[in-house]
Amino acid sequence: MKKINWLDHIANLLVVILGISIAFYLESYKETDNNRKQERKYLESLVSDLEADIQYLDTLGFRNEQISSALVKLCDASLGRPYESDTALMNYMFAIQYNPPFTPQRTTYETLKASGKMDLIGSFEIRNEIVDLYEQYYRATGEYDASINQHLRDFIKPYYMKNIKFNSGQSINPDFLFKNEFRNMIFGYRYVFIAKDNFYDEVNSRAESVKKQLEEYIETM
Repeated sequence: MKKINWLDHIANLLVVILGISIAFYLESYKETDNNRKQERKYLESLVSDLEADIQYLDTLGFRNEQISSALVKLCDASLGRPYESDTALMNYMFAIQYNPPFTPQRTTYETLKASGKMDLIGSFEIRNEIVDLYEQYYRATGEYDASINQHLRDFIKPYYMKNIKFNSGQSINPDFLFKNEFRNMIFGYRYVFIAKDNFYDEVNSRAESVKKQLEEYIETM
């Protein structure tokens, strides 16, 4: 009977096991490295998107200040307080007719969500901050804009068409200012718009905070 060299068999088995383990390790390392690179790519893209959003919100902030100022002037005028001129009154009326909406950059976020790759972002806290910004704050800006645009469509513009009388190219009959319907309409618009403007400031601060957290997280990768 041939003697079995168990030591040789064990050595070969160990070599096979070691080879398989190394192969698994290398494959796992490669996958982890690819995931890390993808994570960094998505995070850098999100930072770029947030930078564009913040700049856009800053621009909208200036426009919102103009609308808020015009609304205050119209409310004051409806209470009998003096306004600068007929031309200024017309400018106030025209200024409040367009509510520029906030349209955030959502491509990177939607790609992450739709592809199921949100878990690529290793930090649960960072992932939660991103989702909260897009699903809560950004969504709420759309609801504010929709509410104000509905008010414009249903009340402001129809009222203008029926009640505003132009005396000339730069003059209008101000009688409409003192009608109760106009006062209710313009004061309601004013307070909703101020609430929206304040919320936009909060969204801007939130976007800046998330962007800073992402940049700090990327530096640790």
